[in-house]
Amino acid sequence: MKILLIIVLTFISISAQASESWKDWEQFKAIYISPEGRVVDGSSPQLATTSEGQSYALLFALIANDKETFDLLLNWTENNLANNDLSANLPAWLWGLDKESQQYGILDSNSASDSDLWIAYALVEAGRLWGEYRYQSLGYFMAMRILSEEAVQVPNYGWMILPGRKGFQLSEHAWRLNPSYLPIQVLRRFAGMYPHSPWQELAQNSVKFLKQSAPQGFSPEWASLDDNNQVSSDEKGGIGGYNAIRVYLWLGMLSNDDQDKPALMEHFEPMLRTITTDGYIAERYDAKTKMQTGYKPLGFRAAVLPFLVSGSNSTRVNEFVKELETREISSKPDHYYDSVLILFGKGWLEQKYRFNKDGMLDIQR
Repeated sequence: MKILLIIVLTFISISAQASESWKDWEQFKAIYISPEGRVVDGSSPQLATTSEGQSYALLFALIANDKETFDLLLNWTENNLANNDLSANLPAWLWGLDKESQQYGILDSNSASDSDLWIAYALVEAGRLWGEYRYQSLGYFMAMRILSEEAVQVPNYGWMILPGRKGFQLSEHAWRLNPSYLPIQVLRRFAGMYPHSPWQELAQNSVKFLKQSAPQGFSPEWASLDDNNQVSSDEKGGIGGYNAIRVYLWLGMLSNDDQDKPALMEHFEPMLRTITTDGYIAERYDAKTKMQTGYKPLGFRAAVLPFLVSGSNSTRVNEFVKELETREISSKPDHYYDSVLILFGKGWLEQKYRFNKDGMLDIQR
């Protein structure tokens, strides 16, 4: 605890001149969010919007107490991705410019459960923090729809959340899952809010799956689960990267009072050790050989800050923070994912927000 306090105080001293407003959020809004409330990924030739981008922006708007932007994001998401009704439809995951018709619209109507979870979570927490029943009610309907359309009861294993509504059942006996789609704090919150439903089992099974899918402490992008309680590597051979970086982000931000955090941190200690030794986190790593390769995204450094703090690694925290302070993300709208990871990791380190042991959002205002 003393080391953790030193890390946080060190960062606060580095950022002592920072504005009380959330500068990174204001910059993100200016670059990535359209006046209508659409998060635009400028690196995509279709100028794509994903349900993921909308979900994260909703959470950040709530943290920033930016209700105007929250409502813009929510209305755009509901009207364009969910056929005007989030209580009846999970949002399509991809929207943008169709190459053939040159018209904007839904490019892939399948859902994405990671964004659905975060949208539902942002709604229920907005309802609590802003005292608006409409948000909380809409979040409830989304949470129940996630259970009915994206969750599966795997024989001999129990309830698990699939990455989307369709396309993830490999056979009659096997399913394809994504470890980064399982933020434990969100599942904890729903388990507490809706006790007579599978959310508690989903949370515990997700903790189990996170460990099983990373036997050497390195999370893969994808893994399969069968009804013999077996977890195996994806066809890509257990490569981790742009998806899996969020496993360490969610874990680092998990409350220190969470019952499973100590065991999870111990399990993923090999990755913590690798970051410590290498001094960076690369866009790809082999979950078997533990070798890192490729570009070293600035956003990845931000994403692992809570993980490093939870592992009491003050040296790397300070190094990564200095890089974030000195290296600026381009103002062009083509660094969407880096910018999101910076908002999550740096915002958490700046104590803009926390998750308590029950998954509730604690905002520093």
